[in-house]
Amino acid sequence: MYLDSVTLVMVGSLAAGLAGIWLLWTRLHADGAPALSWWAAAYILYAIAIAGVAIGLVGNKLPTLLFAALLHTLVPALIWGGARRFSKHNTPLLVLIGGALLWIAAEAIGRTSGSSGPGAAVTYLVWVVYLAASTWELWRGRGELLPARQPLMALLMIHATVYIGGVYGVLTGTLAVDSLPPLYSWIGIIYVEGMVFSVGSALFMSKLCAERDEKMLRDAARIDTLTGTANRGAFFDSAERIFRRCQQDGTPVSVIMFDLDRFKLINDTHGHRTGDKVLRIFADTVRGALRPNDLLGRYGGEEFVVVLPDANIDVAFAIAERVRHAFADAGRTSDEIPYTASVSAGVAASARHANLDEVLSTADAAMYHAKRLGRDRVERAVEGNDGATRVIRVA
Repeated sequence: MYLDSVTLVMVGSLAAGLAGIWLLWTRLHADGAPALSWWAAAYILYAIAIAGVAIGLVGNKLPTLLFAALLHTLVPALIWGGARRFSKHNTPLLVLIGGALLWIAAEAIGRTSGSSGPGAAVTYLVWVVYLAASTWELWRGRGELLPARQPLMALLMIHATVYIGGVYGVLTGTLAVDSLPPLYSWIGIIYVEGMVFSVGSALFMSKLCAERDEKMLRDAARIDTLTGTANRGAFFDSAERIFRRCQQDGTPVSVIMFDLDRFKLINDTHGHRTGDKVLRIFADTVRGALRPNDLLGRYGGEEFVVVLPDANIDVAFAIAERVRHAFADAGRTSDEIPYTASVSAGVAASARHANLDEVLSTADAAMYHAKRLGRDRVERAVEGNDGATRVIRVA
């Protein structure tokens, strides 16, 4: 079986075109994944550019070759634009077309001297730069744990490395640019690897977007949509893990139970929409007072609970007081709260053998004790002489 350069190039064009169609089809069935549109456009353009290069070189059609080469420089820019959209960043137009403008300048300089080398070298260099930038976009979003991210980054860097070889080949004169080069040359490696890149990166990019959609669905099931805090189920799962870890390490853990004062009156007087705003403002206030490892959850209605690992009852009391004052200030400075905002809180610390439910009950009792003492205050749970936390009895 004989495989020539033209056949290899056309197979590469077909692979890129199929990858683009796959991404486009995936985009139509994946809401919220605009990055797929960018990458689909990139690969369809890639397929046209590869076929155009082959047609231009075989038929000695300079306009076709130049047009295909221009499209070729736009492909990595679209890949970079897709990576930017996936990272939820804007794509500056000048940067997007910067590679193509640079190629036009290099090609104009080269043609005046009778050489196509500068344009070809810039084409490969543009690919290297945009692919490296695309990899960086994916890398800096690595805090979002998506398994398909790493193999996709690897494919981008491998493809960039192959194009570095193309730059070297053009600069040293070992890579032909005015005719289809021999199959067994660096250009052959570029097109074979390009087929792997087109198919592999399309699959991993669609997988990456699907993983994000799945993660968003999982998060939505664990997060209270109104306040952005952990919902009751998610809170208990995370709180149990915190308690077990602190008990194993022998470190303290404390709980704060918050309850907004006279919240029913807010809903009855100003409407539930205002009540929802008050809940969101309170949740934001608490988040601003917590440490990175602290856990905030909506316990139910207007009740919120905080778990503080590696914190004794004094630390919990100080944080609760900080929240109480900050929320009162929010009520005085925000037009969204048409009343004097206040919250009552109870704090409790875990005894040596206390479980989560016991400490929550103790903090809850302390919070109700604060209510009975006049609201807008923080009360500590009472500790016995043995260090165990006692539930405050409310008549």
